[in-house]
Amino acid sequence: MVTTRIDRRHPGCFIFLLDQSASMGEPIPGAGGAAKAQVLADLINDLLLTVVSRCIKERNEPPRHYYDIGIIGYGEDVRPLLGGPLTGRTLASVAEVAKAVVRVADSVDGRPVWFDSRSSGRTPMCEALDMAGRTLAGWIHSHPDSFPPIVINISDGMSTDGDPTIWGQRLRDLSTRSGNLLFFNICLSSAGGSATSFPATHVGLPDQYGQALFQISSELPDFMQRRATELGYAVQPGARGFVYNADIQAVVRALDVGTSTDTMEDR
Repeated sequence: MVTTRIDRRHPGCFIFLLDQSASMGEPIPGAGGAAKAQVLADLINDLLLTVVSRCIKERNEPPRHYYDIGIIGYGEDVRPLLGGPLTGRTLASVAEVAKAVVRVADSVDGRPVWFDSRSSGRTPMCEALDMAGRTLAGWIHSHPDSFPPIVINISDGMSTDGDPTIWGQRLRDLSTRSGNLLFFNICLSSAGGSATSFPATHVGLPDQYGQALFQISSELPDFMQRRATELGYAVQPGARGFVYNADIQAVVRALDVGTSTDTMEDR
């Protein structure tokens, strides 16, 4: 993969696919009993703030258009999660996202909130992957020379509307001139135990569901492998953007690795 520099003429693109099914109302290990849906919403809201902040290069200047961002939830229905003026939009520039905060969190630091948690319905993962694919096919057509889009899917269960491997492979087949789309999967834990992070083989994964998602997860490019190594992972050649049985800390580290494109941003 060619690591095309991300700048305002060639922005990058993130889409986060978030499981919002009924089982996401259950606790996630390592979060003091907090529900998976709430923890995930808090993490992605904080991540949006981080991305917005790192795109501000001059005081009193709006964020530079280094990224387009989308958040799609899937549970009772499949829909874009950004609200306010971005309601219904599957993608928005980082500058638009910065202006679309729907409320401020009721906490000491008053963190901005772009969307709230939800946990109901089943797990229509295939429909979510299809929405992401249709969105990104259009984005790639408009940005053929940009760094390939990054899609991060976070779920705690099996797809209930078909085989996600078909749709995941369709996503991975999308490409810019710099390479194929990067598709990562984070499988949340319900029972605790050790997470399997960035494996290079499916051997040892305990079920067919995890093995299937491993197979359609992209290999980590070199700069993401370096970031994973910095975080303490013993990354092997062929390591993939896949985490199985993830507790809260494993999710945080996986998101750090999966969004570590800041080394390529125009300064």
